[in-house]
Amino acid sequence: MRREQILLALEAASKCGPHTEFVIAGSLSVLGLKEAPPEMMSMSIDIDFFPLRDPTRVQDIAAELGEDSVFHEQHGYYLDPISSSILVLPPGWMERLVMLEFSGIHAYFLDVNDTAISKYVRSAENDFRWIDAGLEAGLLDLDIIEGRAQFGVDYPGEDDKRRVLNGIRSHRAARNEDGTLRHELLVALRSYPQARIANLLDDDHYYTGEILYSDANRVVQQVEPDVLVIHDSSVWDDSPMVGQRVSVSYDEGVARMGEIVLPRPRNR
Repeated sequence: MRREQILLALEAASKCGPHTEFVIAGSLSVLGLKEAPPEMMSMSIDIDFFPLRDPTRVQDIAAELGEDSVFHEQHGYYLDPISSSILVLPPGWMERLVMLEFSGIHAYFLDVNDTAISKYVRSAENDFRWIDAGLEAGLLDLDIIEGRAQFGVDYPGEDDKRRVLNGIRSHRAARNEDGTLRHELLVALRSYPQARIANLLDDDHYYTGEILYSDANRVVQQVEPDVLVIHDSSVWDDSPMVGQRVSVSYDEGVARMGEIVLPRPRNR
């Protein structure tokens, strides 16, 4: 998707009523920041939007320009009307909107770091692909996202907040010094969507449990049925194998791995 395509859709939307100001949310909000973002961030064919001044009245526009409309058939993409109330966004998001003017049409794009929070809440595969691409391209700032996610966000439920914090902690653990991501680690962590990723590793505490993922830099351990911890194993002499049960302790931030215990036999 390109900015010009959004312009065409919004011009058509302005003819359906009195609106000339629209908010662009979702994946395509990245076009407010960058005209040619990574393809993985701008490949959506549905433009999440709502009128800025009257966000609840979008049905007339949806009928004319929404999914399966004549516009969709002719152009291959469509406007997907949403309500601003369904978006999980941090305080101040309206002040951070990026405004672009197209021939009298004002398009207000969500700040991409605000969009990332709503995508962490959803945690669908396409949402993760968008965030992964944004981080690797340097368009998203994990520090900003985390700062906004922790304070004042009206999460619908505790699971929504857990998914956001899990996503941020996963990306922190998976980030290489050059900005690329350890995608195998992310895949492993995302295969446990109901778990909580613990944030801190404390001294004077033993972490005992099965190893779910292990490489030369990171070890993921299940310490409770629904709790995972991520260890930095880059300075460990030996890394445990997946399936082994180990005990890991910390002393002044230095990890010590205890005796390796063979996996428990699984019931069949």
